[in-house]
Amino acid sequence: MGKVTVFAIDGCPHCVRAKTNLRDRNIPYVEINLTKHPDKRSDMLSLSDSLTVPQIFFNEKHIGGAIETIALLELWDTDEEQAVHGSPHERYEKEIKSVPDPKDPRLQPSTQPPAKEPVAPPRYKADKVKIPKIDEDQSILDITVRLSKAIPQSNLSHFAKVYKNAISQQALLDAIMQEFELEEGSAIEFGQYLQKRHVFDHVSSDHAFGKNMKKKLFFRLQLFQKPDVLNSFRVWDDRVDPDCMAIVARLDKSMKDIEDRASDSTSSGAVNLKCAESDDDYMKFQEEVCELQSVDMSKMDVNTRTAFIINIYNLMIKYAQIKHGVPTNNLQRAKFFSNIRVNIGGEDYSFQELENGILRANATPPYSLTKIFAQSDYRIRHVLEKVDCRIHFALNCGARSCPPVKKFSSADLEEELRIVALAFCEQDDNVKLDEERNEILLNTIFKWYKPDFLSSDSEFPSTIVQFLRGERKLILKRMISGGKKIKLKYNSYDWSSNVVESKTFDASALKPDAYPFR
Repeated sequence: MGKVTVFAIDGCPHCVRAKTNLRDRNIPYVEINLTKHPDKRSDMLSLSDSLTVPQIFFNEKHIGGAIETIALLELWDTDEEQAVHGSPHERYEKEIKSVPDPKDPRLQPSTQPPAKEPVAPPRYKADKVKIPKIDEDQSILDITVRLSKAIPQSNLSHFAKVYKNAISQQALLDAIMQEFELEEGSAIEFGQYLQKRHVFDHVSSDHAFGKNMKKKLFFRLQLFQKPDVLNSFRVWDDRVDPDCMAIVARLDKSMKDIEDRASDSTSSGAVNLKCAESDDDYMKFQEEVCELQSVDMSKMDVNTRTAFIINIYNLMIKYAQIKHGVPTNNLQRAKFFSNIRVNIGGEDYSFQELENGILRANATPPYSLTKIFAQSDYRIRHVLEKVDCRIHFALNCGARSCPPVKKFSSADLEEELRIVALAFCEQDDNVKLDEERNEILLNTIFKWYKPDFLSSDSEFPSTIVQFLRGERKLILKRMISGGKKIKLKYNSYDWSSNVVESKTFDASALKPDAYPFR
């Protein structure tokens, strides 16, 4: 019995689009998941001569990626085609299912066991919060969620300063008394215990709860204390997995599950950010990602640190879009990448600092005059000694399809970077050769990060040729051997995201307090 085969990876919106289009037409398919079975990457490459996913086959006929497959299915939808062949499902039955199963072993599922998903070590029992009056413990997550619903947060003013998402000391005491059915004295003691456990704190961390109830003091739940730091839902004092890559893998899996449930049911496969934020497991993710606060980068070798930061960067971009929205202009983007931070090992890093500071060996960012880290900045100890230009292919997913690598590992980093470089550069949106005009049309990242690739425009063709394959490589070699100066042109960068229902990004929301009269 014939079949449709889809080579795909987890977390690929283009794969989602293609599979949704097949399902919408009641066309079944067999998925070969390269995330779970990376051993099948070479089979996909040899069959399709393409490194991007999805790659789709109708029996042994290669249809192409998402764009080609959807275009074919939409052709099948037309009245003219249906008058001859019937509905898309009927056509599948006649032209695909009715023929023998493909004999090519490369189109068969992997015989290897799937890649194991890391299991989190058990949490410390001491991390639980003891609830008074009842013989019960609750997790920091549960108690934070409970208090966030019970405490009426508001914007409170004091001496021309507005404290956002705050509550007065007396109102906090009343809320604790009511929520946990405690007398005043017990509620004060429990509140002091919760402050020591960092569930909430004074808005400027200057005062202890309940020491002087007559004093006008404002408090705030920990999840609102540092809105610019993505993983500040709690202060992490639980166990820390010694395998930093396993931590990121689990977080990535949690985010993928949230995105899958929030994906648009239409053929676009777009992630609905509003649905993602209201997902039942979103608060759980926010608590779990705080484990990064205790990850020590100084213990990582170069490959581990590189893979770790690439994975963190890509994961946290998704998280930031859910939490703070998607920037829509250059000013917003500058603040998004510079002002939103992630706490790693007790130190805060913006996206700019992760990319241009650590991964780019403390290089000067595009359109800037200074390096990211001053020599006096303690975080400079984590920068890589040398920049690998291929990181830009790992941090930037192609507009039409995805490289067959989404998670990077320390053991296979060299091969993974090689694959994403080849996959990125085989797309005309990123590298388009015009032999007749003797010019190359390039993605803007080659312009922004030109020093990472070459020292001059004349050296660029010989640099980029290593990232090309097949006919494209031969064309560029002919252009180089011609001896004429090759012209370089750049596309406008496509900032579009495959998301819907995004918040309006507001940089002022990254500050816990405000001065309305300034």
